[in-house]
Amino acid sequence: MSNSSKSEKVKIWLREYLTEFGEYSGTLEELSSLTGASPYLIKKVLKELEDEGFLRSETKRGKGLIIRFTGENKETDAEPVKEEKMEEEKEVQQSSEKKKKEKKKSLQDTVLTSLLGKDVTVFLISGTRLEGKLLDFDNFTLAMTAPKGKSLVYKHAVATILFDVE
Repeated sequence: MSNSSKSEKVKIWLREYLTEFGEYSGTLEELSSLTGASPYLIKKVLKELEDEGFLRSETKRGKGLIIRFTGENKETDAEPVKEEKMEEEKEVQQSSEKKKKEKKKSLQDTVLTSLLGKDVTVFLISGTRLEGKLLDFDNFTLAMTAPKGKSLVYKHAVATILFDVE
């Protein structure tokens, strides 16, 4: 079997697969075994189909190869595809930044931030009552002033925090 006919068979297989499913995700070796062709030939065919504008392929570290159907032999679509890809990446980046901002401020952090430097009363689960100013806090502790000095209170020991709303 000549190399060009093998190449054509792989092209036909990829065209049919992507037309039906829209996307291939896996390794080059898996694609090679599915098509019965060498990884070298697969790379060559992918490059040819990408140049034709039929597909877009990208390698993801640790995730293998992702091949997406873009259209049927439209060489003039190469530029809009690049612009579309850049717009998609920009939208993904903006949405991930938005999610990070949303995750940063929990209700607990918001309330405790508003109480910094103010008088609070903290009731521990043991029943102990602590009064003083809230100096600082982190994920696990509260730093407070107390009549006898400064206190470091572990949040897991806190039952209730009372404060005046201004």
